[in-house]
Amino acid sequence: TEISVESGATTDALLSEIYKVRDDVDGIQIMWPLPESVDASRVYNAVPLSKDVDGIHFAAWGSRYPPVTPAGAMELMKHHDVKVEGKHVLVVGRSPIVGSPMAHMLRDEGAIVTVVHTKTKEGTLEELAGRADVVVTCAGSPGAIKASWLNDGVVVINIGTTFCEKADALLTDVEGDIVEESGSASRYSPVPGGVGPLSVPMLFNNVSKAAWDQAEENGSSTWKQEPAKLRKSFHFDSYTEALQFAQKVDEMSTIMDHHANMRIVHKCVNGVDLEMEFFSFEANELTQKDYDAAMAVDLVHRGDGKKTIKMSDFGYDLKQDSIAMFPAEPRGSSKLLRVDHRGRVSHFDHFGESVPALLEGCHVVFNNSRVLDARLSVELGDGNRVELMLLDLGSIDPALPCREHHIKAMIRSESVSKGDTYIEPVSGATVEVVDVHGIWEEEAESGGNGCDCIVSIHSHDDIGTFLGSNGSVPIPPYLNRKAVASDKERYNNVYAKDGGSVAAPTAGLHFTDQVLKEVGDSNISSLTLHVGAGTFMPVLSHDARDHAMHAEHFFVNVGELRSIVKAMEQDKPLLVVGTTSTRTLESLYWLGVKRLQGLPNSDNVKQLELGQFEWIPLAVADPTISPVSALNALIDDMPDHDIVSGRTSMMITPESYKFKVIDHLITNFHAPDSTLMLLVSAFLGKQSNVTKIYEDAQMKEYRFLSYGDACLFSRPGVGLPSDALSRR
Repeated sequence: TEISVESGATTDALLSEIYKVRDDVDGIQIMWPLPESVDASRVYNAVPLSKDVDGIHFAAWGSRYPPVTPAGAMELMKHHDVKVEGKHVLVVGRSPIVGSPMAHMLRDEGAIVTVVHTKTKEGTLEELAGRADVVVTCAGSPGAIKASWLNDGVVVINIGTTFCEKADALLTDVEGDIVEESGSASRYSPVPGGVGPLSVPMLFNNVSKAAWDQAEENGSSTWKQEPAKLRKSFHFDSYTEALQFAQKVDEMSTIMDHHANMRIVHKCVNGVDLEMEFFSFEANELTQKDYDAAMAVDLVHRGDGKKTIKMSDFGYDLKQDSIAMFPAEPRGSSKLLRVDHRGRVSHFDHFGESVPALLEGCHVVFNNSRVLDARLSVELGDGNRVELMLLDLGSIDPALPCREHHIKAMIRSESVSKGDTYIEPVSGATVEVVDVHGIWEEEAESGGNGCDCIVSIHSHDDIGTFLGSNGSVPIPPYLNRKAVASDKERYNNVYAKDGGSVAAPTAGLHFTDQVLKEVGDSNISSLTLHVGAGTFMPVLSHDARDHAMHAEHFFVNVGELRSIVKAMEQDKPLLVVGTTSTRTLESLYWLGVKRLQGLPNSDNVKQLELGQFEWIPLAVADPTISPVSALNALIDDMPDHDIVSGRTSMMITPESYKFKVIDHLITNFHAPDSTLMLLVSAFLGKQSNVTKIYEDAQMKEYRFLSYGDACLFSRPGVGLPSDALSRR
């Protein structure tokens, strides 16, 4: 029912219309501002609390239903994970329908709230705006707040709007460009858009609740309210496939601590439907956990084309002359491309001269793994030599004797059989093929396919000594050249320590001793992840989820992990050098979550293991676990000299993965259609198109891949401390 009143209508005339219909409707919304001839307070008081779906009594009496515009603003902040507890929030405006209830809701969430209004002096307003972590504008007064007053990293929620006929546009209460003039506003709600469109669904929600509440109170309802449910049907060709997926979901449900109801419907020759539903019985309504659990199931179900992670979306045309065949000379003179927290791209001509200032205020984490001379040239007995490349030492210590261990290797031949014996001609040692796993796939320009196998090296030397005497530097196969003497030094980082990698953690190749000195020992931590040759494996599947992610072993000193935790506790952003360090720290977070939840095989911190997509159900179980809590769970009561170790097959994918530990990332330009393209795309989020950034970089003659130039990426909304320093 809609009641229209003329501009000169009296209060009594409007009240008469309200009294006629209020017993027959479920909710009443007064559209304000009312005509000047109407007494607004009398009209508002004519709306019963049970029908106050617009929340006009909220500030004074605590209406059952929240005002729709403030409720929309709160929902917007919740959706974008804007935490207000303990934060200074400035509310501009004190109207009973927006400003006052907005302040009330924020206080309920633990915010420290200051309300300003038309009587607040401009100097005071500027001071308060400069201190606020969050600013909510509700005044409907263009220019009430100047963008230049706002604090670095502020979140701005625009509610108050005014239509300007001259500009033919809606104006916010903030004057100036929030992005350019506020230093570095981390988030802001746009106008139009932002809060405005949310008011209608908030109103519908209030009306439906009011209708149900009134029906229950007057006994007119014969229905029993039951929890809402999320339902979906998954189709499979066979009963076995449906049962296997049901078992997988059941395993996930245990980790998520949220189980699905499932029913299998056999349709004979038409296959099988697996019907699934999620709901929260105790809450008596759908909760965020229901939606998260449903999304987790979608992510692991391969049959849903809508969830496909198309590798074609992460490819680009890599020009042959863009590939760096040799490193920049001298070390540290490579170029640097930066993408900041707002997606803006900038360029620096000299890494070593630029990066120390950029890193100021950060805690920097390196992977100190050292590359072994893991490429051998061996003979089968006919005099013809073939390449034998050690693929992954796993947890094997290179200081141990060769003959005591079986090692994963690739032999560049398609006719390899179990029991074959090759000869290393320099030492005369033999290499026996213990097992054959299948084809090792590589592009033709990288040397073509080989055989993925397990070998045993029959030598009295330890592994490191044998490789140092007889092997060569395992430079990437796509370089299509033999290693030269300079590769021995340049394909290792200056801080490399523990041998075990068969490919370099190349992001660190840009760092010199001088740069490390400028960063400072107190601002540096190290970990060890031994890089396997799987890092060069192309993703050949159409859907990235079908790619079997290679596992890599990591070792982290407890003292180093404590220094990382301390930095986080001090609110120092973590800047991680390399995707291997990133993968290690993000994996450690989820392993800590597993331990906090008491999941199987999480007690032994010497043999930790994380599966490819194990993070998906873990993210549903308890999304509130902080990085500090998760990492501390791994090292509590352990001495600093001890080691946390394990292996990770974790695959980080765009859109679905939310980074838990890493704030900033230094990395190289990666190969198209690689898992590393997925990782950096996930890190930069939707605001940046990585393939376009790469293509533009090629136009600017950046050098790509292992020996190429560097990138410094910031997570959306997380600025470098140096950004704030440079504006002072």
